[in-house]
Amino acid sequence: MIILMNSNILGLILSYAFLGVVIAFGLFLKSRFDISSESMRKVVHIGVSNWWFLNLHYFTSIAWALIGPICFIIVNSLFTLSDWGKHVGLDDRRRNWGLVYFPVTLLVLVIGMYRGIFTPLATTIAVMVMGWGDGLAAMVGTKWGKKKIKRLDKTYLGCVTMGIVSFIAAALPLAASSSLSAGMILLSSFFVGTVAMVVEALTPWGLDNITVPFAVLLVLRLFL
Repeated sequence: MIILMNSNILGLILSYAFLGVVIAFGLFLKSRFDISSESMRKVVHIGVSNWWFLNLHYFTSIAWALIGPICFIIVNSLFTLSDWGKHVGLDDRRRNWGLVYFPVTLLVLVIGMYRGIFTPLATTIAVMVMGWGDGLAAMVGTKWGKKKIKRLDKTYLGCVTMGIVSFIAAALPLAASSSLSAGMILLSSFFVGTVAMVVEALTPWGLDNITVPFAVLLVLRLFL
């Protein structure tokens, strides 16, 4: 019991430290290199998604694992609903809501995994697609995307980036931890990347932080 408790306490300490480092890194990039608010938001978005690995390796009970996402929700909500965000360059309240949806999704995924609704492998892929796929797609699309898709506030380059990164985010964990054949890994990763790309492109108002990971989980149910 003592060993388990120490593991959870260590995980919680590392979670707070990790969140602080991610936010500090985003602030450093904005102040030092004058990156846009959107880029800073996505740097934090990508960074926080990697908290999932702390969850997998340190937390042994759902009660401890939920503390991190709940704190993320509170902090991100304060940045969104108050003027705090303006002081660090996050002055687009509509876009900042995505910072709240993200930890809400993490909260649901933690509950689902610990209750046995989702497997650790599937939830890891869903989080990585949500974090790295969506984050890099927005950054690449905003920086280099020139041509937008008609009727959608998305660029072709951003969508392609979402598909490729999501494919990789699925293929690597499947290759490392699943019993699927190489052909099935490629096929399932292709479906994950395609579905994630389409759902992200069609979802408005930052709600892709909710729709994309659960769409990925539905795809993975066909293969795992």
